[in-house]
Amino acid sequence: MKKTLFISILLFSTYFYSQKNITESELELINLSLEKSYVLKNAQNELAIDSIDFKSIKQNFIPTLSMDGFYSYGVSDFNVDVPSFQLPIADINLFEGDSEFQAKGNIFNTNLTAKALLFSGMQVSYGSKASKEKIKAKSFLLEKDKADIIIDVIDTYDKIELLNKSKVVLEESEKRLTKEKQKVLNAIKNGLATPYDREKITAAELKIASKKLELFGNLSLLYLKLSMHTGVEQATLENYNFELKPWVFHDNSQTFENRPELKALEASIKAYEYKLKMNKSLFLPKVQAFATLSYFNLFDTSIKTPYTNLATDQPINLDLNYFKSFPTYLVGIGFQWEIFNGFKHSNEIQKTSIEKIIAQNNKKDATEKLELFEKKVRIEFDIKNKQIEMKEKEMEVASNTLNFAIKSFQEGLISITERLDAETNYQEAILEYYKSIVMQRRAALELLNATGSLTTFNLN
Repeated sequence: MKKTLFISILLFSTYFYSQKNITESELELINLSLEKSYVLKNAQNELAIDSIDFKSIKQNFIPTLSMDGFYSYGVSDFNVDVPSFQLPIADINLFEGDSEFQAKGNIFNTNLTAKALLFSGMQVSYGSKASKEKIKAKSFLLEKDKADIIIDVIDTYDKIELLNKSKVVLEESEKRLTKEKQKVLNAIKNGLATPYDREKITAAELKIASKKLELFGNLSLLYLKLSMHTGVEQATLENYNFELKPWVFHDNSQTFENRPELKALEASIKAYEYKLKMNKSLFLPKVQAFATLSYFNLFDTSIKTPYTNLATDQPINLDLNYFKSFPTYLVGIGFQWEIFNGFKHSNEIQKTSIEKIIAQNNKKDATEKLELFEKKVRIEFDIKNKQIEMKEKEMEVASNTLNFAIKSFQEGLISITERLDAETNYQEAILEYYKSIVMQRRAALELLNATGSLTTFNLN
């Protein structure tokens, strides 16, 4: 006896822990939806941009190499007035009055410069850390977007299966009513029934046909929605077999503190902390090393003077073929220190401090609301589980009542109205049972979402 009991418990435990909430084909559709989602793709692209910005900040310490240069041709007229003096022998005054000169020439200059940031005033260090926390925050929010897609996809094919179950229920009712109608027609011929009974059954058949029309329309829309999510053709999706069964939790130890929204807000607060440190460090100087290699050439230059050669009476002009300088090296260290900038730094510090306080308040607000939401969905999940048990019992009662009504109507103990009421009640009981499963599965997904556990790895 004990051995039999042990084996029964073992088999039940094996079934319980091996039960899967979704099938492999359903999981495949979820993964396809996550791959196709344009929302996720755009979020991932934004993360890629932020990663590039993060690298750019870190790369400020990488030395840079630049080259610049220019060529110019210049002409200038200028007046010069210098103190005159007299030659003692020739009795001639030199530089008497002002003198006009004209200069023209060509200049070419080029520089090859290397620079390396040695100290950024902690801007690079704190800036890169703030950027890293920003990337973390967006990554956590990406998980929230994934969870929303998973809920939507599972909810969609659960509704599809609910409508398929409804279709089966209506078709079975149609078959029973067809048999009842045939019996009523035979009874009318024998004078045992009235046309009223026949018309009541016809009305019930038309009502079922109307429900089926609405059902097929909704089913088509749901398949279309699932096709849009996954990229799979609607005709292919119609061949899928979805399972509608209560959701089973194998591990439900996570809490609301695992929510990606809270993790994102925590990362945002850290980002503001680093930004605040960065703003407080703006008063520190920035130090940079540099080295320059230059080439300079002044060529084809001439200066016309107002003077003449005393011996030949020819004008005196100064000509220069070239004046070249290469190589010219310049190596050194420079710094920039912004001592006072009109309270700009102070304003940035105040602004960042307020932004940090806002982020902290948002986290406190979200923590309280998410804690309440987790308690709410846990209660709802327990209620939905109990409702499944109740709906299952209602379905059994409705099934027994229907069988009793069928026999009673055949024996003439109840009217056609009572017989059709039993049929309608049975339809509603079965549909309510399957609806309760759909609602329980939705509550389970909300509970997973409330505890930050709604990923493809935690579905089974």
